[in-house]
Amino acid sequence: MPGTKILIIDDDADDVEILSEAFTSSGVESVHYVHSAMEAFMYLEKLDPQHLPKLVVTDMYLPGITGAEFLIDLKRMDRYKHIHVIVLSTIKSDKEIERYKQMGAIDYLQKPSSYEEYLQVAQNIRDRIL
Repeated sequence: MPGTKILIIDDDADDVEILSEAFTSSGVESVHYVHSAMEAFMYLEKLDPQHLPKLVVTDMYLPGITGAEFLIDLKRMDRYKHIHVIVLSTIKSDKEIERYKQMGAIDYLQKPSSYEEYLQVAQNIRDRIL
């Protein structure tokens, strides 16, 4: 299975489509998406260690376990703890930002409201991480 640069976890199909397109348009070679944290872990488990994504972009609210629970579980596992995580959510508060950063997220961003804003976020993430 080829390597993925970015794994997106979001249960909103429209958000996934827009963000995937924004990353692709900004030059990211490989984007994969799933709709739940459980699907993310099943996907990651199938990958060889050298093909793990460099970045996971996750929503805060997911079916099953939340983005916070996913982040905590991911960072506890030696196999995955090196993967960067950015939380992208509709809700943004200083308290939540600090909480997610303490759990290991490198950033917490508010979901953009237009495609142009999604493209800018994707380009900024690409430049910073990839």
